Amino acid sequence: MRRFFPFLLLSTLTVVFLLFTGCSSQDEDTKLTIKESVNTCYEELLQQVSQSQQEDSSAEDKNEKTDTKETAAEKDDFQQIAAYLSDWAKANQIDVKSVSDSYVVLSKAASAGYEDAETFTFHCDISFDSQDEMEDSLETAAAAMTALYSAEEHGTLKAIFTLEKNGQATGANALGNAYLKGDNFISLTRKGDTALYNSVAASSDITASKKLKKETPQYTKAYRLVLEGTPYKSPYKYRGDYPNAIKTIGDLLASCQSSSILFELSSFTGGDSTDLYPSKAEAVIVLQENDVESFTKRFEKSYEKVEEYYDELEEPFLYTMEETKLPEKVISKEDTGNIVSLMYTIINGTYLKSDDDEVMAVSNIGMVSTKDRRFRLKINAKSLSNTLMDEMCTIFETTCGLCDIKYKKETSSALWYLSESKSPLVSGLSKQLDTTPSGALENKSVSALLSKNSKLNLVIWGTNKKDAVKELPSILGYIANPGEEQE
Repeated sequence: MRRFFPFLLLSTLTVVFLLFTGCSSQDEDTKLTIKESVNTCYEELLQQVSQSQQEDSSAEDKNEKTDTKETAAEKDDFQQIAAYLSDWAKANQIDVKSVSDSYVVLSKAASAGYEDAETFTFHCDISFDSQDEMEDSLETAAAAMTALYSAEEHGTLKAIFTLEKNGQATGANALGNAYLKGDNFISLTRKGDTALYNSVAASSDITASKKLKKETPQYTKAYRLVLEGTPYKSPYKYRGDYPNAIKTIGDLLASCQSSSILFELSSFTGGDSTDLYPSKAEAVIVLQENDVESFTKRFEKSYEKVEEYYDELEEPFLYTMEETKLPEKVISKEDTGNIVSLMYTIINGTYLKSDDDEVMAVSNIGMVSTKDRRFRLKINAKSLSNTLMDEMCTIFETTCGLCDIKYKKETSSALWYLSESKSPLVSGLSKQLDTTPSGALENKSVSALLSKNSKLNLVIWGTNKKDAVKELPSILGYIANPGEEQE
């Protein structure tokens, strides 16, 4: 459910608008400072979303809310931002190269004497998946806008704003290859502390599957287990912050199996994407009547663990165990045992950390299904080392084999890495920001852009509204003189 920003008074909007129409002036007395620009851009972006969401709220009062309407509302939010970016650009002599329902491309012509200088492109995602993610993404958008507005000595500058929707790189995937041509590419991501990334983890999607045997249930008490929480959350961005719904129910069943609490498994489903926390998982089991009380106690302990997560997050969740109609068929005892054993032993979460406590390899159970008499468990694995990725996949394959379940690597992408020695952009910004480049476990938009142009001279800049004010002067200095160290 979306929460709304307080709506700013019309007089405030008018004052800020006048400030930005003044931005186009070359008079130094009227030009905003970097701090003023970042803060004003951010507040104006918030205002646009507030206005869009108030309009959505009014519409929802008249019509029943549906998933389709929610998706349309997200598009309206981005279109509102896109319209504002277009108006802002025109007021500041910045060209609007392209506007779509999932991305905006702005371009500022080279300053006098810099027509042949290196080009720079700033990129950032804008997300409306949650209040926090929206606010975070607007911070980096404000920084990108300020980079274009404040730059005075530069080659051609571009800013690309792409929509991230439902945890996926919607805008980056839709962006045309023509916008990925240039000398230097800086992708912004919101971080609490300044960071620079020159690599993105290797990634593999794995499927564990097995044809299932069905039989008539021997027990009499059927229950439906449902765990539902916050959708569209990345296990790599929010590592360990949320319980994995599939793994939680799997661990509950495993604890009962190891304690001789007898049950039969009828179905197990959940998840929509391998690289997101499954927001919902559901299992139907059948218990013998004598074990109902013991199983209920195990469920209550599992519930308490999940409750701790969401109490800390201050977000709602649903975790229930309710009696349901006895199914006609259940999965065979042997197949159930193998499924539960796999769920318990398969890697989910951190696999390995470096000596500096940096997570080097991690995996996520994203989807499960027992439909059509076939068990399917889908897993995503990421690693900042190709060797570690091979090691993880070998363990996955071995674990599946021990549980008599088929293993298959569906897709894979190698580690992307741009060394400082080969990229003046990486080495130059590392010096300017006084930070050592490291690896990102995930950046879906950057991965999408690299899939279109693997030769991008790209670096990921992790910043926030406050730090960007301090860092932008150094970055703009570097843009004016690439390769030269700034004072």
